[in-house]
Amino acid sequence: MHKYLTPNHSTIFATLAYLVIIIAGLKAVHSLIVPILIAFFWFLLFLPFIGKLKKMGFKDFFITIITFGITLIIVALLGLFLVSSSKELLSNVPSYQVKFYTLVPSIMEFLETYNIPMKIEDIIAIFDPSQIIGMTADFVKAMSGLMTKSFLTLIVVMFLFLESSLFVKKIDYLFKDRLIKEKVELFLTHVNIYFATKTATSIATGLIIFLMLSYFHLDNALLFGILAFFLNYIPNIGSIVAAIPAIALSMLQLTLVDTMIITVGYIMVNFIIGNIIEPRIMGRGVGLSTFIVFVSLVFWGWMFGPVGMFLSVPLTVVIKIACNKSKKLHWIAVLLSNKVDPKENYGTMAFKRQINKGS
Repeated sequence: MHKYLTPNHSTIFATLAYLVIIIAGLKAVHSLIVPILIAFFWFLLFLPFIGKLKKMGFKDFFITIITFGITLIIVALLGLFLVSSSKELLSNVPSYQVKFYTLVPSIMEFLETYNIPMKIEDIIAIFDPSQIIGMTADFVKAMSGLMTKSFLTLIVVMFLFLESSLFVKKIDYLFKDRLIKEKVELFLTHVNIYFATKTATSIATGLIIFLMLSYFHLDNALLFGILAFFLNYIPNIGSIVAAIPAIALSMLQLTLVDTMIITVGYIMVNFIIGNIIEPRIMGRGVGLSTFIVFVSLVFWGWMFGPVGMFLSVPLTVVIKIACNKSKKLHWIAVLLSNKVDPKENYGTMAFKRQINKGS
């Protein structure tokens, strides 16, 4: 048996004790850590673009103005749109409830056909789509508040953009050991590839959903497309959650056949993009087991809230890469992996090449 796969009990207990202390500390200061995490991963997402600007001869100051300007425009436009959309959804909830009450007799008749006795109160409690729409509006409002109030995140992003070249030099200085520096560069490259791929597929998902809902003239089609874009970052359950409010609204506004077509459309889009296109682009993917992906979603969501759910996969990959070549902690990497004895291969694109030359 591989020597890395036979940790003694003292090592395991010591590691678990350290983890408890670290988790408690991170949980205590999560309000400070979350903006920094968002800023760091946003910076990684812009690395290829920064590299292209450097290749064109732009200095750090002008690169900062361009990239930070793009960031401000995205945050401002999305924030304003989400605020207005949440208000529109909430204002329409009473009319949606009226439409639902007109459908209650049909629902009761359908249930009686299959000998399923239910009271009107139970039907309203279980099937009322307006409740889902109301919760969606609250979620959208919370997202808009997060975007418009993230002052600390924007400041951190600005300084990261401003010191992009210095960031590479610091890595060269701090990690003089070739193997350690290689792991750091591979991690940064891998996370960048993950986010770039996830962003591209999320844009495709959101655009297709928007076009599909627009074809049926469903209210708030653009909002549901943006929700599909954002929630596609959350593994396993994000796409399902994004489909629920749109399907609920289609039950009130459209016919049953249209609702079924929209439901099938959501399933096909998410299956093709999530199970066929994304794996082909990412190759072996993130190298995490399906069970670990789900557990990490729950854990990081508990730790950092909704932001933790968005960043659950890259945060778990950080732990896996850090533990992979450690003699004492290699067993953790094996537990997180989708293989018993993984041989990591996170790509060959050098992080420094992304900064200096662009990808």
